[in-house]
Amino acid sequence: MTQLVVASTLFGAATAAAAADAGLLGEPDGERVLLVVNNAFAPELTPAADEIEGSAPVLARFDRVVHLTDLIAPIHPADWKPGPRERPLLERLLRSYWGLGDGPVDIVAESVWVNPTQTLARIFHDGSITVYADGLMSYGPTRNDLPLDIIQRLEGLLHLDLVPGLRPVLLSEYGVTPTVIPSESFRGVIEEIAAKPAAASDEAQPPAAIVVGQYLAALGLVTMQEEAAMHAGMIRAAAEAGARVVRFKPHPSAPPGFLAPVEKAAQDAGVTLEVVTDPLPVEVMLASSDVTAIVGCFSTALVTARSIFGVRSIAVETSNLLKRLKPFENSNRIPVTIVDALHRTDSTFDTAEQLQQLVDTVSYCMQPKSLSDRRGTAVGWLAQASTKDRTRYVAGQRLSMLDLPGAPRQNPVVKATLDTARTALAHPAMSWVDERTRRSNLRKKVVSRIRG
Repeated sequence: MTQLVVASTLFGAATAAAAADAGLLGEPDGERVLLVVNNAFAPELTPAADEIEGSAPVLARFDRVVHLTDLIAPIHPADWKPGPRERPLLERLLRSYWGLGDGPVDIVAESVWVNPTQTLARIFHDGSITVYADGLMSYGPTRNDLPLDIIQRLEGLLHLDLVPGLRPVLLSEYGVTPTVIPSESFRGVIEEIAAKPAAASDEAQPPAAIVVGQYLAALGLVTMQEEAAMHAGMIRAAAEAGARVVRFKPHPSAPPGFLAPVEKAAQDAGVTLEVVTDPLPVEVMLASSDVTAIVGCFSTALVTARSIFGVRSIAVETSNLLKRLKPFENSNRIPVTIVDALHRTDSTFDTAEQLQQLVDTVSYCMQPKSLSDRRGTAVGWLAQASTKDRTRYVAGQRLSMLDLPGAPRQNPVVKATLDTARTALAHPAMSWVDERTRRSNLRKKVVSRIRG
């Protein structure tokens, strides 16, 4: 049996390496092979995980490293979706090309609900599937329904303990049991990456903060001007937290010229700005330097800083972003919700169980069909939640659609019309109409309005 560990980022590969160190990946009879997938928008311009200087400690946990992106080019990994008739041929070719032998191939991967991982899991159809989650999305619902041939092979979900005591919702509808990757194992891997000879100095270093840029404009969540203002606000927040040096790590996809507002904010705040272009994960900076705070919007780095490295975290603009996320099922909603709830000055979520109720409620509202067993939790939380909390995390239109506590009153005629339309959409005959008209923009707008 060969174990094929699929990773698209060095952070993801480090998470899998930490799971291996903790004995959570078992001991394969054959090799443990790391399959690197460069899933960047422009792979030819972005280094793959194993090409990043400092990745050697992670790669050392695997017997070999193989690559997918160059092999299937010019097809982008996210677009790679061969049909059932091609899969047996591809299985033979990939086994030969990657030297995987003839035995079962167990898949350990990040996101089995999207390609290329789902494609790989269906090509290598005779092994188990273990999902490892390296970020806050593990606490939210599964984005897409999984095919039966994958559901039957799911063995477990491994996740970092980013919010101690909080249980992931991901894959729970399939009865998958989550297992925590010990924080000390992950921190140990990161510290190995960060280890390098330090320059000797007797001078005390000024307080430093890390600011994490997120390219939200690319997702259509904010305009480029709003994002520039957000980054400038992060610089000010770092200065207000006592930093005299700000290390700004921009998103790899950030466009040219975006630094000007950041540089001006640093100058106005009287702090020294250091722009970090190193492709290593932010966590490496947390482990290798004396950082007093980290500032961002809803980056996973904010919670790894808090829970794994003991560094103060500051979040900005989360409440505004909660209003901007469209549609309600947007997979970023749970990460934003968690970061917002943890960082609000007026937060009412003092315990993991209180936060769990919020996460379960929002997850149910995102995926009410697959998470129908959480409706009782959602009804209970919404019934007792303050109006401020309820409206902050769940849109009134979504409450109306799901007939949940706190839903705004509707015009009776409009309500009756929408109820009739929803009943019609739920009729089995509509599946044929869905298939025939799925590309119609007008239909999408109408259905979106009906469904909330």
